[in-house]
Amino acid sequence: MKNIIAYIIPAILFASCKAQQFDTDSMSGRYVGADKAKNNLSAFILLDLHKDSTSTFERTMDLSKNTCQGKWSLSNNRMINITCNNNPIQSDIEKALQGGSIIEDSIQIKILTKDKLRIGNVILRRKRTSSSPL
Repeated sequence: MKNIIAYIIPAILFASCKAQQFDTDSMSGRYVGADKAKNNLSAFILLDLHKDSTSTFERTMDLSKNTCQGKWSLSNNRMINITCNNNPIQSDIEKALQGGSIIEDSIQIKILTKDKLRIGNVILRRKRTSSSPL
């Protein structure tokens, strides 16, 4: 009987640790990543998720920089949905100036862990803010 209990308790603890629950507070922060594929242009992505559900998404590729400011939300505890507040006239001008590259109206990002996200084939990692003593 003691052996059964000795195996059941660690199994329950292990299973409860694997089922991570994400919320706005735990996911807010700055995430950075770079696409290092050899067959296309290199891209650098910066994502800021704020606790008030606002966000900034920047994708820099070669000579163009695309920006999306909007709202973000969690869905199914595994996805982050970002809805961009794009001005259609400004977006058309940006699209023309950037050679046809523009950020979509909505972006979906897969949550891998609390500190790691994936958009397409780019892994974004949480950037820790260092607090300097004053």
